[in-house]
Amino acid sequence: MCSKGSVLWWRFTAISFLLVLNGCAAGGAQKNEEFSLLIEKASSQYEAGLLTEAEASYRKVTDLRPDYYEPWLKLGNIFVRTGQLEAAVRMYRKCTELRPDDVRGWSNLSLTRLKQSLAVLDDARQYFPSDSTGSSVLRSSRESLIKHLVQ
Repeated sequence: MCSKGSVLWWRFTAISFLLVLNGCAAGGAQKNEEFSLLIEKASSQYEAGLLTEAEASYRKVTDLRPDYYEPWLKLGNIFVRTGQLEAAVRMYRKCTELRPDDVRGWSNLSLTRLKQSLAVLDDARQYFPSDSTGSSVLRSSRESLIKHLVQ
């Protein structure tokens, strides 16, 4: 038979356990709400064209949930818009790793690589006089690349 003291101890322990458990559940709900608010904030900033702020917010999201696809995609888009093509490629690569079945990551990665290709050809032109063979090759390469894109 249990003494009155041990029954009270067990009740106290059980109630304490339930309170701790309830606190953990509430903490999880609060974290989910904070996470949702952060995503909403980042999305609003992105839609408003506040790319620097959106980048910072999306980075926080990826820190909290590195397996969440959408912020990586948005970061890639931000980097393309701001001319940071290498960073965009890294973000889209992450997208293709996380969700290889989502065409957006692959499509954006390929378009970014095409932008890089055109930029390489455009950058190289400064080293060749406009009437040189090198300039002609670069011009032809650029035209060929664009032609293949249109087909």
